[in-house]
Amino acid sequence: MDRWESDEVLLRELTEALAEAAAVPPAFARAARAAYTWRTVDVELMLLTSYDSVLDAGLADRARAALTARQLVFDAEGISVQVEVTEAGIAGQVLPARSGRVELLTATGPVEAAELDALGFFLLGPPPSGPVRLRCEVDGSTVVTDWVCV
Repeated sequence: MDRWESDEVLLRELTEALAEAAAVPPAFARAARAAYTWRTVDVELMLLTSYDSVLDAGLADRARAALTARQLVFDAEGISVQVEVTEAGIAGQVLPARSGRVELLTATGPVEAAELDALGFFLLGPPPSGPVRLRCEVDGSTVVTDWVCV
């Protein structure tokens, strides 16, 4: 005889099975969240280590207020990303020059991407307000900059 004599019996057993699956032990949920945080452990973080024109103590307050472009330099192991941010957009260069791709990221995900030219230059549109970062994929490696508000 058939194990499920009617659709109602089948639906009841399916409902019970799904209810059991929904009851994930808290330890499993914590372990899953912890594993998820390690998903980008191989992505090297580029820190704003060299220069930020907004923080340059050598600029007089009046000159700083008159700046129309913000200059940023991010460094990581053997890679430097130099960026100039204006109302028109973001112009930058990855050094040493190499082929690759740059993505502009916000907290909600990628906004825009551009290919690097032969000299490592890239152009992106105006950044959205709030924190942004750049993800650079060069020669099979991926690096991301620190978050900055531009």
